Amino acid sequence: NNFLVSLKKKPFNPNIINLINKNSELKTINQNINEINLDFLSKSKREFVKILLPLISYENQNILIERSKLINIRDFLAKNNTLSKADLKFLNSISKKYRIKTNDKHKYDLINQLLDRVDIIPNSIVLAQAANESGWGTSRFAREFNALFGEYTYNYSNGVIPLLREDGEKHLVKAFDSVDKSVQSYFNNLNSHYAYKDFRKVREIMRDKNNFSDIKLLVKELDSYAADINYIRTINAIIDANKLEKFDAFSYSISNS
Repeated sequence: NNFLVSLKKKPFNPNIINLINKNSELKTINQNINEINLDFLSKSKREFVKILLPLISYENQNILIERSKLINIRDFLAKNNTLSKADLKFLNSISKKYRIKTNDKHKYDLINQLLDRVDIIPNSIVLAQAANESGWGTSRFAREFNALFGEYTYNYSNGVIPLLREDGEKHLVKAFDSVDKSVQSYFNNLNSHYAYKDFRKVREIMRDKNNFSDIKLLVKELDSYAADINYIRTINAIIDANKLEKFDAFSYSISNS
């Protein structure tokens, strides 16, 4: 599958490193979505957040599990200079998932490259982009095809022709069997597509300094997501107007009952 992006060539700003302070602790709040006060949102937006936030948090938790396993494998490799068959199988599988070629690549370098991609996306950013692309879940694509993020594809087996597609254009909007599949695809897109390498570079700096507090530094690197020249301003406005940063510390725990 391919995604249409509007690439804007620009140098990466090294001053970003100085804008992110070292933080000793990252705090998350583990609570039930029904226990969160959402009264500051309209009824329709509350329902949107109640459905989507647990799915976003679940995806981020899975990513953190993958990340932790990669770090453990890297530590083992550094100490023993070898890996088990199970670890090699995991590396091959996750490299395929995140679109990284493994040929002629040292395993230590491969793991470091994976760690650049295998990381969280703040809840507020995911919510804002989904809200913008789907009209808070009211769009035709969201209601009929579980497409919350406006991802493009050229595959007719899982795509839907946009009603307002201009003559000569061939892209489709990617459709999904369920909302959670749409969320998974979005995460994989931002975490693997070359168009968002600067987004991941800023995130890498944030991870190194253990500080994800200024999410607008990440939003700024999403200008390739849409052709709209006001896209960054729009996403920031959605985050601010709906106080979505309140959800960045939310961690959803799954009950086995």
